[in-house]
Amino acid sequence: MAQHRLYNFIEHVKGTEHRYLFMDVLEGPAQARSNLMPDSPDWFSWLARLGSFHFQGKSGHFTARQERKQRGDVYWYAYRKAHTQRLKRYLGRTDKLTLAFLEQTAHDLQEAALGAIPEDEALNARAPSPTPEGLRVGPLTVLWHEGVLSVRTPTERHSLNRREAAELLSYLYGQRGSLLKQRW
Repeated sequence: MAQHRLYNFIEHVKGTEHRYLFMDVLEGPAQARSNLMPDSPDWFSWLARLGSFHFQGKSGHFTARQERKQRGDVYWYAYRKAHTQRLKRYLGRTDKLTLAFLEQTAHDLQEAALGAIPEDEALNARAPSPTPEGLRVGPLTVLWHEGVLSVRTPTERHSLNRREAAELLSYLYGQRGSLLKQRW
């Protein structure tokens, strides 16, 4: 039975600043490489022997694969799938694969993956843009004009000055809201 390529991996140990787990299946069963120092000659030699590996960094992940070009040179590429899109980044030759470079690539691909999320599926969808009539938030219409916050409901209209608007926002965010508690 063939070994799955993702048995080769470099993974950041959560809760630590600079600890990583290095694992491969180059010789028999999966082995941890606890004595491997990142960015050392042994590091680059180890990476050169891998055909591919999975990288799980502090702020993202990807699969790296070696690809041989027609002229015989070998280069690394990073891949990540995000919402039906395959993201690909050129990594270069093995001697460029420092731990810092892998972390930066994982971060960049994470940002690209977040950008690939369709707007209607986003967890933090963009706020609706204000219209000349005001910003509609559920049944409320909110308009800020010349230092006065105007809040309209289907049946009422309230105008608040800067101080009252600040207290309303503080109240809504669970901070101080003494004025509003007295008024409403």
